Amino acid sequence: MSDVSLLTGWLSWLVMVLGVAGLVFLLFRRERWWWKYVVPPVVVVAAVAAWVIANPLATSLFAQALTLTDMVWTGVAIAAVGLAIGSMFGTPVWRKVVSVVAAIAVVAAAGNQVNKSYAQYPRIVDLFGVSNEGQIGRPPPVTTAPVTPISGPLAAGWTPTGSGIPADGKGKVSQIDIPGTLSGFRPRDGWVYYPPAYFADNPEPLPVLVLLSGQPGDAGDWLLGDRLQNVMDDYAAQHKGIAPVVVMPDGTGSPTSNPLCADSSLGNMDTYLSKDVPNAIRSQLLVDNNTAHWAIGGFSYGGTCSIQMATNHPDLYPTFVDAAGEAEPTLGTRQQTVDTAFGGDEARFKAINPIDLMATKKFPNTAGWFIAGSDDLPYQLEQQKIYQAAKANGMDVTYWEVPGGTHDWITPISGLEHVMPWLGQRMNLTG
Repeated sequence: MSDVSLLTGWLSWLVMVLGVAGLVFLLFRRERWWWKYVVPPVVVVAAVAAWVIANPLATSLFAQALTLTDMVWTGVAIAAVGLAIGSMFGTPVWRKVVSVVAAIAVVAAAGNQVNKSYAQYPRIVDLFGVSNEGQIGRPPPVTTAPVTPISGPLAAGWTPTGSGIPADGKGKVSQIDIPGTLSGFRPRDGWVYYPPAYFADNPEPLPVLVLLSGQPGDAGDWLLGDRLQNVMDDYAAQHKGIAPVVVMPDGTGSPTSNPLCADSSLGNMDTYLSKDVPNAIRSQLLVDNNTAHWAIGGFSYGGTCSIQMATNHPDLYPTFVDAAGEAEPTLGTRQQTVDTAFGGDEARFKAINPIDLMATKKFPNTAGWFIAGSDDLPYQLEQQKIYQAAKANGMDVTYWEVPGGTHDWITPISGLEHVMPWLGQRMNLTG
């Protein structure tokens, strides 16, 4: 039951049917006073509250308003709660009880419709965090690597062997502590994906792919629904169990924080990702120390962050995958961003902003992909803008749209799957 989909299939329809039935029960009553004194004010309050949540509040917290569809479902959920509260007065006990159950059903249905907009929680089990299946403890002790790594692509010159390699051919995941030692940033736990070859008795250092989630979000969002695991396991299955070690650090500190992936008055996020994260990776994991084989990517806020890191630290992250990111880090408008995070000093903002950097500096060794959903017009425009700037700079870049993709998790996962063969070449996995 825990693996049943919340996005498609019978459970999704059942939740919707129960929600509609609950709303009908809450709304329709014979009493004239109900329709005159309860329903109209509840609808008005719900509509206003939904607009506030979807527009000024969402824009303030996430620099992006919610869609009209999400706003409507938010209003439906608020209205259901209001109608249930109204049902607590002058009604028999049975109606009070059923009204509470009905409101819960409506809120669940509305919540799942919003969930569908982003494909955030694919299954019931994902509501409780990353699945325990395939999960191990903290990073295993680093196995001694050969003094002289093999030359050439790993998949061509290395055949992982040993009983430690998972028999099912699937990788493992674990949490990892990445402290903000130099940055002072206080992160939540990060996550790591280990390909099957990581557990070989004849280990080789593996390249690193750093992936960042959106905002609001959590580092483990990449792992919900086994979406990242499936992409990496499929790639590893074609390459003798070899794939990158994927590290997913916390990029915000909390669901509502937006530190812009920069060193600013909002925190030292740049230092965290460029110093603390690499230091933790090298000290806790068996990885390739040659950062020419490292890459960074992300979704939405994380996508914006990936191109920031690629332009601010091209030697550390010479390869990037920007999935549905924005043209520049933002708290709403550029002026709001400059005033809030950089004390009104636009020069400080331009010094870290990818488009401004690409106008003054060349990046001959940097390559990457800009990815957007074909049905996500706002972020298509953002991605096209930053892509054109990178192309004009002379970067080796590609723009691609995920067919049928919106601003949901289908877009970055489909995008990552699409670019993995290219990433494998950039990261010295294949020729």
